[in-house]
Amino acid sequence: MSRFDRLKALGRDDRGQALVEFALIMPFLLLFLVGIVEFGRAWNQHQVITDAAREGARKAVVFDASVTVDTVENTIKRALAAAGINPAGATITGQGTWLLDSNENATVSISLPYRFIFFGALKQWTTGESTVQLRTSVTMRNE
Repeated sequence: MSRFDRLKALGRDDRGQALVEFALIMPFLLLFLVGIVEFGRAWNQHQVITDAAREGARKAVVFDASVTVDTVENTIKRALAAAGINPAGATITGQGTWLLDSNENATVSISLPYRFIFFGALKQWTTGESTVQLRTSVTMRNE
């Protein structure tokens, strides 16, 4: 076998091809997987604060003389704490005619800072801020 034949055979050797392709694509697959997990966590937090706002709005619109604004806020904070979220970081606001016997709507809004674990560090590096604000608002009619 001549030297040229050996070089020609070496060019057709495809051993290790799959390993190289896997090494090239693996970082993108891991980034995609981490993105799915982090987005799922953020979506879960958003659903929790939406549920807490819904509970607070329901408490605010059902006519009961013993219900106060503090009662509504405590209801929201209890719902957040039950889901493992620190209610101290949440901003709770109310609009409309709260706790009155009228036909106007009452709105409860919650804003909560959320920090992504992996992409939060990337956001910190690019924009200087590591959190995003999760916001939700629920409007119910007074009864």
